Amino acid sequence: MKEKKGSFFNKYLGGDVFSRQSVVKQLPFVLYVVFLLMLYITNTYIAEDVNREILTKNKILEDRHVEYVYNKSEITRMTKQSELAKILKNKGIKESVEPLKKITVVKETGKNKKK
Repeated sequence: MKEKKGSFFNKYLGGDVFSRQSVVKQLPFVLYVVFLLMLYITNTYIAEDVNREILTKNKILEDRHVEYVYNKSEITRMTKQSELAKILKNKGIKESVEPLKKITVVKETGKNKKK
């Protein structure tokens, strides 16, 4: 039997091709491929979200590092002897001009012994 020329389009557009037994046998594989494609697309969206979050966290980390370095330099500057002298001078405390003296205590061992 010879098919008509227009029947090719009628067969595929009409849905007759999906009712054949060979297509029905391939349906589980097609569904499996569709499922894998959905997983792939989902994985891509999740990876993009994670990447966006990592970029945000890196920006925050960089800002905190800059703040840390600035605060550390300020503390170092403020704890210099000359800076402390300026701050304490305004509060009425003067810097000592005498050098430090070492105080030593000598224990007396001979008087407190019992015989």
